[in-house]
Amino acid sequence: MITVANTRPTVSSIVQSPDFPKQHFIVLGGGLAGLTAAQALLKKGCTVTLIEKGSQVGGLARTFEKEGFRFDIGGHRFHSNNLTVVNWLKDLLKSDLLTVPRTSHIYLNGQFVDYPIQIAKAISTFSPLKAAHMAVSYLASKVTERQRPEVSFEDWVIKRYGKALYKVFFEPYTEKVWGIPCNELSAAWAAQRISIPSFRKMVQQAIAPAKETPATAISEFYYPRAGFGMIPQALEREILDLGGTIYTNTSVLTCTPTSDGFEVAIQHQDGSHQTLRADQVVSTIPLDALLESIPDEWGSQEISQQYDLEYRDIICLFVALKKPQVSRDSWTYFPLKNLLFGRTHEPKNWSSEMVPDGSYTSLAIEIFASRGESVWQMTDDEILNQVVEQMDQIGWTNKADVHRSWVLRVPYAYPVYRIGYQEKLQAVKNYFSQWPNLHLVGRTGSFHYMNSDGVVEDVFRFIEKTFPETAVEVQPLTSATGRWM
Repeated sequence: MITVANTRPTVSSIVQSPDFPKQHFIVLGGGLAGLTAAQALLKKGCTVTLIEKGSQVGGLARTFEKEGFRFDIGGHRFHSNNLTVVNWLKDLLKSDLLTVPRTSHIYLNGQFVDYPIQIAKAISTFSPLKAAHMAVSYLASKVTERQRPEVSFEDWVIKRYGKALYKVFFEPYTEKVWGIPCNELSAAWAAQRISIPSFRKMVQQAIAPAKETPATAISEFYYPRAGFGMIPQALEREILDLGGTIYTNTSVLTCTPTSDGFEVAIQHQDGSHQTLRADQVVSTIPLDALLESIPDEWGSQEISQQYDLEYRDIICLFVALKKPQVSRDSWTYFPLKNLLFGRTHEPKNWSSEMVPDGSYTSLAIEIFASRGESVWQMTDDEILNQVVEQMDQIGWTNKADVHRSWVLRVPYAYPVYRIGYQEKLQAVKNYFSQWPNLHLVGRTGSFHYMNSDGVVEDVFRFIEKTFPETAVEVQPLTSATGRWM
């Protein structure tokens, strides 16, 4: 499908800036990063062509709709302490933006414990002997692990919390998410994502719980009333209103550097080819795909041979249920390795418009798996039957409640921070840096794990750097973490 520009001159003339020559930007990828970049560039008066391989824009941010049920791919909350980002979202969605309370649990030792984990409370689910062992292990680590080098995720956690807490709370879910042992996952992942209080603070919380919620444990978040996909849909409409062009079902064949920009050869769904000239290119697609598009004479083949950065894939199982509610959770986490699924969310708890009527609810179920793994090769029915059987066994939902189901396999969901990835990533970025008019943006495009608000901030940084004369101050990255997946 080709979506041509909606040329309403009154809109584009308002944002046209006389201070800059009109440049043509080609944006590769129509996910949240690509769409946000296209919108921002059009507001700077640039000409923009966005190329998306899929049949619709949105990427991981789109909403899957079937028979009145709506499911997000992964369940994306939007929360930021950055007013620039929040105001951007409010201006984009206006009255379609809801504020949703956050309630999450993790299934530990046969019980559902508050999440993000407050370890003092979580420990109480275990026997006194087990709890004492965790406490002793923590205290001992302050002496025995003091000199431990921080290379892996395992190193980072054990050094701070001891082996017993690591084995119970950190290792199972982390290995389930990433599909690799924790001693192969970089410590950079732990440093970026874990924000849990010291043991002294945990003891204080157990004796006298704090009245204030920790900054990383947000109590509410923003959410579009008809699913997260409303964000890319609104961006798509605005891009067209501003005179931009969007090609969907279109593949990038080559991205060839020239003396003054790039020539981008594309192929449409009908097989026809087209070559576009760009002054600058914004890439939000996987780094390996971008490398493959650069002709061999530019040395891309040599870099590709050294390139083995990994992206983690996911399988989304969407289940419609003939019951009004499963739980009140925003998310529920399942770290047990014998359970096929790792996380669920109940869309109806985020917005009543995610189901056709109040007598139904649904679950969006995430299965962490990558292409080539045995789970990825299972049929849709095999996935459904195994997941529902396991959920029935732990009392999460009943097989008789299943009304309909759909399976969606999603590649390139998360960048994998395997030990040594920084050096490989830097080599790839050094290669691309020979073209200052080629910009790597977003989670997938820059190989940097970000939440949705972080993706928007990353685009704002790119715009600020590209157009410094008109830059508006953007606050530092303030995205809340407080979870380690």
